[in-house]
Amino acid sequence: MAIITRDTKIGEEFHGKIKIPSEPRVYAFSGGSFLEPGWPKKNIHTSLEFAKECGLETRAISGTQTMGYIVELMIDLFGEGWLSGGKMNIKFIKPVDVGTKLIAKAVVKSKEKLNDKVRFILDIWCERDDGTKVAVGTAEYQI
Repeated sequence: MAIITRDTKIGEEFHGKIKIPSEPRVYAFSGGSFLEPGWPKKNIHTSLEFAKECGLETRAISGTQTMGYIVELMIDLFGEGWLSGGKMNIKFIKPVDVGTKLIAKAVVKSKEKLNDKVRFILDIWCERDDGTKVAVGTAEYQI
């Protein structure tokens, strides 16, 4: 059941569930094929040493994992229809390491009546538990 309705007001804020990316999920997502010799593949997502060689302070979970938390919130807000009719534009602005508590958030930026539908535009972001934003963007959906 969708949370956002035609009566939802501009400025209303919503948040998802707290998520904590785990080491096994990062390895499964970014480590390459399980059958490859030397699995998991060494990259900025799986190896602290590799990440530091690339100039990062820490490993960085894949941005699509962070984006998945925001997508989950959009489905909670608009229902499964968001998967076929929603739009999202997102930028990843800070790395996120394994074990970091994250929460996806959204605020209604605007709403516009279009014939028999209402188009909502939301500011969306994902932040660490200390409030540091790690991904920012906008989402759009018509109900």
